[in-house]
Amino acid sequence: MKHIVDKYHTHCRQEFARLGPLLNELVRKHGERHPELRQIQSLFSRLSSAMTMHLLKEEQTLFPMIASMEEARNRKQPLPRLPFGTIRNPITMMGYEHDEAGLPLRGIRQASGGYEAPADVDSSCQAVFQALKEFEQDMHQHVYLEDYILFPRAIALEQAAA
Repeated sequence: MKHIVDKYHTHCRQEFARLGPLLNELVRKHGERHPELRQIQSLFSRLSSAMTMHLLKEEQTLFPMIASMEEARNRKQPLPRLPFGTIRNPITMMGYEHDEAGLPLRGIRQASGGYEAPADVDSSCQAVFQALKEFEQDMHQHVYLEDYILFPRAIALEQAAA
């Protein structure tokens, strides 16, 4: 969890803060000729808003609960009672939110033609498209670690203690 927060959550926040203004500038400079930039900007803004809340929920609620479960197991104590019943409940919600985050990411990839900057734009636009491509790749790795490693481990921990 620390690795996910330190590497992926921090990177998400940094890229939201960095790429949002850069997309605004691209729309200002090239939006008349390239309306797809407005669509990319809107999708990125939607993704940023949703993921910012999602990261907080993981960091402030889900991850501390998983940590308390692991601590109880390590001390050979009963798992703590969770305010939301089973750990599956918030994990299911996080999985749903991961799926929802994939929609604007796919939309950005489509609207950008697979992250190919238009031929008549400056190098700053090409750099932003490359950063968006790298951001999507990073998001896939981030979600993979949670959905296929961390969350199944937490569910197995809870099942083993039952």
